[in-house]
Amino acid sequence: MKRKTFLTGVAATAALLMTGITPAVAQDYPTKPIQLVVPFGQGGATDQLARMFAPALEEKLGQPIVIVNQPGAGGAVGLANLALARPDGYTIGVGSDSTLAARPIMDSSGYTGESFDTIARMVSIPSGMAVAKDSPYETIGDLVDALKAGETLTWSGSGIGSGPHLAMAVFLAQNDLSATYVNSNSGGEAMVKLLSGEVDFFSGGGSNYPPMIDDEGNSDIRVLALASEERWKYLPDVPTHTEQGFDYLRSQWFGLVAPKGIPEEAITKISAAVEETLADPGFQERLDQFYFNPAYLNSQDMRAAIDEEAEAFRPILEEAGLAEK
Repeated sequence: MKRKTFLTGVAATAALLMTGITPAVAQDYPTKPIQLVVPFGQGGATDQLARMFAPALEEKLGQPIVIVNQPGAGGAVGLANLALARPDGYTIGVGSDSTLAARPIMDSSGYTGESFDTIARMVSIPSGMAVAKDSPYETIGDLVDALKAGETLTWSGSGIGSGPHLAMAVFLAQNDLSATYVNSNSGGEAMVKLLSGEVDFFSGGGSNYPPMIDDEGNSDIRVLALASEERWKYLPDVPTHTEQGFDYLRSQWFGLVAPKGIPEEAITKISAAVEETLADPGFQERLDQFYFNPAYLNSQDMRAAIDEEAEAFRPILEEAGLAEK
């Protein structure tokens, strides 16, 4: 009897070891620092979000959160590396609607949405477009008219396949327009190109814009529109695309993912930490400071959101000529 019990225990332990976890690891997680992969450079919305959440997650999980920026290919480099990481719960990353749902449709990115375990969705922001303050384009209509007249204009965003890149590519395709894209590794880098005159207009998440406008409304940029259903509370003076006659809505969201196969306990604990963080009134004030809308979803609902986005993205990307053939 004792021998049977012993062998049963050995078999159970061996099965757990084959999955890369043990009962103690699952129960005690986390016991060491957690790497948080940010698939874009410093200064953009994804990086800002990670650095805002890291201290709160550290406090709730009891371990340091080490941010690792791995920019390139519109987020594909960092997420491809994340997909290959050991699935032990100690390497996680920030994904988005574009990098998780759209990017795998576009080309061989090195991963698919199924390469990851979803943990939790965190926030969302509307897409928007801007020009420099001395630009001749006062409205989206002005910019569209210039493009229709055959003017050669350039623009930038946070990388090919990123949310801002896809948002503008889709807008241009829907309106039968063409403009030259100049690649950047982050929203911050793209904004520098706009301000230096290297590009004519900029596509980025809404959170890029409020920090560049002072209390009197002065700024080095002019935000032409935000792709939201109604005017955004952080920029109430900026009209929506719809107000200006363009049937166009596009929001970006961000969430945490991990290599496929991480312990369920890790997903549960990190997701709970995200939910608690977003419910904290003090942190909600921090969100206001960085211009993010709370948009929590648990692991299962985030997975459903990725699948829904992928289904919606495919015909748009095919129409825009961006889907892999």
